Order: sequence, then structure tokens, then C-alpha cells
Amino acid sequence: MKISVYSPLRISFAGGGTDISPFFEKYGGAVFNTTIDRGILLRYTDDKMPLEVSSRDFLKSAIVLKQNSSVEDKIMELFMSNGIKTGKLIINSDVPPGSGLGSSSALITGILKIIYKITNKNKNSYEIAEEAYNIEKTNFGIVLGKQDPYAISVGGLKYMEFSKNSVITEAFNLENDFIETLQKSMLLVYTGKTRESSNALRDQVIKSEKNDSDTLNKLLKIKGLAASMEKAFKTSDYGEFCNIVNSGWEIKKTLGEKVSSEKVDDIIDFAKSIGARAARLLGGGLEGFILLITPPDNVNNLQKEMLKKSEFVIRVRFDAMGSRMVSPF
Repeated sequence: MKISVYSPLRISFAGGGTDISPFFEKYGGAVFNTTIDRGILLRYTDDKMPLEVSSRDFLKSAIVLKQNSSVEDKIMELFMSNGIKTGKLIINSDVPPGSGLGSSSALITGILKIIYKITNKNKNSYEIAEEAYNIEKTNFGIVLGKQDPYAISVGGLKYMEFSKNSVITEAFNLENDFIETLQKSMLLVYTGKTRESSNALRDQVIKSEKNDSDTLNKLLKIKGLAASMEKAFKTSDYGEFCNIVNSGWEIKKTLGEKVSSEKVDDIIDFAKSIGARAARLLGGGLEGFILLITPPDNVNNLQKEMLKKSEFVIRVRFDAMGSRMVSPF
């Protein structure tokens, strides 16, 4: 048996942070996000040998559980808990883990699709997303936004609302002029390092649990920005779309000391000085990828200039689909 699964990564334009427990369970969360044309490819072959997990990104492999709580060990435990004890899993990603693009959720949703294929279980994208969310929190000990597994499992450009007992999604057709303009406006700039997102988000969680009024007020404003972005998108208001990205980042970086850094601020300031209309660090904070938005006629120049600050500056487009089976290798 050979199985290949591709899980796209995601960009969050607005609302990130409001989808983190316990805030969304008490006040409801809202996000505006999309999957992109960068992702993780997982290839599984049942060669009837003891289970082997290997990753180019971690430069590690595992064939026996070592009880050291490594990512590879936890992946093996996930397979074995579903009765899968043989085979070879190879993981290849377009970006390093911990880059702010939802890579852990892309990994887990992809693994679940492989497991359900092997065990002949039918699960829809929302069921897979919910299970991935619980596995990341419980098995992997990750502090994450609920949007990550849902954005990646469902796929596409969408506005999402989260509450304690429901997830509501409004998906948008990718075939229109405004979306094409946005796609031609975007760059991702790598800061040169990754980070453990849980460390950056843990302060927010603690403050939310304590009902810290300043934190809650900021998160409510960020939630409102996600709803405003939905309206800006529907009216094809490019300027307002950019303003909301900037406003969200200005609030987000005040949520904790580990959200931004001197390096991130320097990259963003430089980008704006040469024509970027909007900029924000993606994910939990501190390191990873910075999203830049600039008029399409400035993208080439901006990409060239940003290479002075980073060795990895890429253009991206939206991906209409979520985690899916692809042709076996």
C-alpha cells in the first residue's frame, strides 16, 4: 500500500489570537485566513517492516519509541494507537517547522488522513480538523489557535467563527479580480529562525484565564477587525484590507513580550519604507514568516530589496483545497 497526502500551509490575515482557548470559548473568536501553495507532503508505504518515521526537516528518523517525547516518537504513538505498527512514513515540508504558517496542524491533519485511509474510516474535513486540534493540544502539548487545523483541513479563503460548541465557515470563490490582485500583492519574508509557538502564546492564555481586562479588550478589538476584513474583502477595498492587517499587528504585538522583536520590527519598517502597504508577523510571534502586501507593480522591486534582509523571500498564491490525497509516489 502506498499513500501520499498533501497538506497546504495557511496565512491568517486577521483575527489570530481570538481562536485560542479560553477566549473563543467565552467570547467567540473570528478569523480571516487562507491556505496557500506551500505545504507538507507525507508519503506512507507499508513495507511490512517495523514502523519508521523520517523527516527531512528535523533531520531525524525513528524506528522505536524512546520515551523522550520527540515529534517522531509522538507520531509513532499516533500510528500505533490506531493499530498501525508497520510501514515507512516520509515527511517533506516547503518551510521549516515553527514558521507561523500552521505547519504542525498541516502535519497532523495529513497523518490523520493517512491513518483513516489505512483503517478504512470515513471522516470529513471538519471531523479531521477537530481531532487534529485535540491531538495537538493533548498529545503534543501545543498551544495553538483553533483556526490552524480547520483552515488547513477545510482549505481555501474563508471567514471563520469559533465558539465553544461550533465552527461556522464562510468560504469564498477564488476566481475573481480582487483575489487575483491580492495574490499578486503578497510576499513572505523569512526571519531566519523558527520558534516554538506555544512559548509566545502561553502569556496570552494565562492572561485570558485570569480575565485580564486589558488582554480581553485587545482580543475583542482583534475579533472585530476580522469581521471588518470580511466586509473589506466583499467590497474589494484594497486600502482597507491593508489597514486592517496593520491594525491587527499593532494590537497583537502588545499582547506579550514574546510576540515581536527588534529584528521583526526592522524588517517591517524597511519593507514599508520601500512600498509595502501592510506587514505583520504570522503565527504566535517572535520568529518565522512576515507577510507583506504591496501593490502588484511593486512586488518585483520589493522582493529584490527584501533579499537584503532575508535569504528566503517568496511569492505565494491561495490554495482552494485543504489536506488531500495526491497521486501515489
